[in-house]
Amino acid sequence: MIALRWNGFVGLGVLSALVLAGCGDDATPDGGADAAVDGSATDAGPEAPDGASRCSTDGDCDDGVLCTRDICDGAGYCRHPVDLAVCDDGTFCNGVEQCNPLRGCEPGPPESCNDDDVCTLDHCDEEGKTCRHGPRDFDEDGEADWHCEGGTDCDDRDPTRGMTASEICEDGVDNDCDGMIDEMGTPEMPACGRPPHDTCDDPLDVSAGGTFFVSNEGATPDYALTCDSSSRKDVVLTLTLAEPHDLRVRADGSGVTVVGLRTTCTDRLTETECGSGFPGQIRARSLAAGTYFVIVSDSGIGEIQVDVELSAPTPPPTNETCSMPTDLGAGGTFMGSWADVRDDLTTSCGLGASPDLTYSFTTTAPHNVRVALASTTGETVSFSVRSACADGATELRCARGTPASAVLHELPAGTYYVIVEGPSYREVDFQLDIELLPPAPPSAGDTCASAIALPLGVRTLGTLADKEDDHDISCGYYYRDAVYSFDLTARSDVTVTVDGGGTYMYASIRTTCTDGATQLRCASGSPSRSRLRDLAPGRYYIIAESYRGTGFNITVEATPPTPVVAVTGNDNCATAWPIPATGALFTGNTTGMMNDYTTTLCGAGASAPDAAFRLDLAAEKHVVASTDGTSFDTVLHVHDTMCVSGMELYCDDDGGDGVTSLIDRILPAGTYFFVVDGFGTSASGAYTLEVLLSDP
Repeated sequence: MIALRWNGFVGLGVLSALVLAGCGDDATPDGGADAAVDGSATDAGPEAPDGASRCSTDGDCDDGVLCTRDICDGAGYCRHPVDLAVCDDGTFCNGVEQCNPLRGCEPGPPESCNDDDVCTLDHCDEEGKTCRHGPRDFDEDGEADWHCEGGTDCDDRDPTRGMTASEICEDGVDNDCDGMIDEMGTPEMPACGRPPHDTCDDPLDVSAGGTFFVSNEGATPDYALTCDSSSRKDVVLTLTLAEPHDLRVRADGSGVTVVGLRTTCTDRLTETECGSGFPGQIRARSLAAGTYFVIVSDSGIGEIQVDVELSAPTPPPTNETCSMPTDLGAGGTFMGSWADVRDDLTTSCGLGASPDLTYSFTTTAPHNVRVALASTTGETVSFSVRSACADGATELRCARGTPASAVLHELPAGTYYVIVEGPSYREVDFQLDIELLPPAPPSAGDTCASAIALPLGVRTLGTLADKEDDHDISCGYYYRDAVYSFDLTARSDVTVTVDGGGTYMYASIRTTCTDGATQLRCASGSPSRSRLRDLAPGRYYIIAESYRGTGFNITVEATPPTPVVAVTGNDNCATAWPIPATGALFTGNTTGMMNDYTTTLCGAGASAPDAAFRLDLAAEKHVVASTDGTSFDTVLHVHDTMCVSGMELYCDDDGGDGVTSLIDRILPAGTYFFVVDGFGTSASGAYTLEVLLSDP
């Protein structure tokens, strides 16, 4: 049984398919074959591999399984290496999808994120594509359980108790965790009682507007807010208006600050506004005369600055729906606000519950049209340009960013609509710019129709400054992209590098430019680097994108396919497998091996089964070691001649594609041990290790 991930496995049928997979495929490595059958290996023998079919072309090898690559190798036999990228649904927290060579894509075990530390709360962060390990704070009062190092909370189930809480008189509870109950102190300095403005009985009056400072230290979480499910310590403010006003409240604490506006202090159902963030903010137009209550909570403990701004009442915008879009005329700069605006329309690149407003413009001749949208406070915004306001199917362009901008090329004469969307968590103002320009075609490389041909082995300068977002890639987002192509005349290993000079880059490599289903690899990084092994002759496309309209260098290097060395018996540094001076591509399996070496620099200790390799350098070399193509969450660490657990020279967890590892270093002459390990305590299985050496 070969474990493809630390908490999942595939069956014996998969093992057979992996053995037949040989040393490469058109998408990802074969996941650990024991013998190559491409005619270059010497351990397969002259006999046909068991169960293999004869073939002349790749088309003779179709097995009907979408997640396998159908390859006719150099010896004339079919191979079907699995391609996990086909199964990837782009969701991190539900685990790594698997490819069953007989049944196709299957769900993988969900990401548990368990670090085996009782003093951390573990959760999976889908947006960040990572595991988070916060301090043990079950009641979310900002204090960690005092059984853990540095903790101050004597009852982590009750958010009203902790060393930063106030002792409440006559409740029979040790609220401040000092070992005493209802201590009275002196009349001049009482020891118990709620802090100022903790409840609706003692709100701070802010009716005159201005800047105020309150503290939630010692406060209790009394009033749950509609936009926050946490039990955070809150304070209460009040204001009374003699006549209608516009209102803006901005609260800035040490953590995530939440602000709610109510007409009845204790009644959550009367809450009309709620916002959160760094800082939290709410706004209201033409707030009627009357008395209101502002509830402020914060994920941190301490002082909170609250700014209350009252201004003359303004009417709601008239262009909230498609029935009355604001005419943009011949273009220009337009200011607006999403205060008290609903979410009425859906755009392809926007987010749910985002407030939106509508605009229109009419042209009598073809034009290039430049649209730019920015919030005045720096939030991410989006817009959609379409030919029918209420029909998303007529969308011509959707852009998202900070700011969002796009150019529509050679737009025919007609009437068009612009839907602008703001953030869902805060009501902000914005600036919309529309510019009508002479018609001109898109720049080279902006679309698949004008893909830029790349020479092999040559670093080529590119830019995203004049590009638009035309393509979706699985590892990117709504970013502008540039399209390239390259041709292979023989089977090759290919390395694609997209270097934005410190800017994070994303790159999709595929066989059909307009078809995301043909994607072979999608990699991100600074730089983005993809290593694809044993690609067949033909044309390939690269779609490169970034969140910035940056310049970058793109390079495609092709080399003859690397033979695979199947490795066993390298359980520790004493039995380490030697890496030749020319580098090599290895496959093996850590299942059943011992946990010989742990780490201190990365990988949550890397206390999983591991395998060792030895590299002897007679002179300084540039060494790139990668577990690219391995299906479980690897950790790769490097040791010197001592090879002592916990004393690694270098360590990498997820520096490669997905959850694979990458170490890229210039190493002086000497002896080094490379250890292929797993994240946490149990990540193990079939692995691929490639080591490339070159002069520095």
